[in-house]
Amino acid sequence: MKIPVVIMAGGKAKRFEFDNIKLKYKEKMLLPFKNKYLIEHIIDAVLNSYNVSKVFIAVSPYTFQTKSVIEKKKYPIHLIKTPGIDYHFDLKYIINALNLNIIMTISADLPLINSKIIDFIIEKYFILKKPALTLMANIESFNQYGLKPTTIFKTKKKERELIPLGINIINGQLIEKKKIEQITIISDQKELLFNINTISDYYKLLSFQEKNNSEK
Repeated sequence: MKIPVVIMAGGKAKRFEFDNIKLKYKEKMLLPFKNKYLIEHIIDAVLNSYNVSKVFIAVSPYTFQTKSVIEKKKYPIHLIKTPGIDYHFDLKYIINALNLNIIMTISADLPLINSKIIDFIIEKYFILKKPALTLMANIESFNQYGLKPTTIFKTKKKERELIPLGINIINGQLIEKKKIEQITIISDQKELLFNINTISDYYKLLSFQEKNNSEK
């Protein structure tokens, strides 16, 4: 079954110190990477996914340059303006404004994600038959690439430390409920680990890509 995808591109990027780097645009989604902007890699992955029916990009007053650039590119997508308050508020706003049912949300700063991963996650959601699904990774996976995640969840018995990867699927009709049954998928794929929140993350991404190119 195909579902719509919302690329969440309305964040404030508070942790990214733009004053310490020379860039044309001071918005995280417009960081240059492999001759494209960061967000274009996510757009390409979603558009090439078989299990995606429609693509929305959520922008906000904090990402007006991103909105302008995307509009000029004329992608076959739908832009939606959100208040930009926070992830959960904006997600509710999107679901209610568009009257969406089951949707996938993807953070706009996962430039290594590809269509195969997206299709696999959507297929897994329908196999597991839970109202919500989230992706996380073990903290050890980040450590091997020198990445320092900013959000860490500990399991109930505190046996493991898990990092949210910025990819979720939810039944939008349940969005107003206080508690929604959710299943967590643990994935340590390198394509999902490079979530660009800081300048350090960005430089690690460039270094990783340079190393990959030299090994080919």
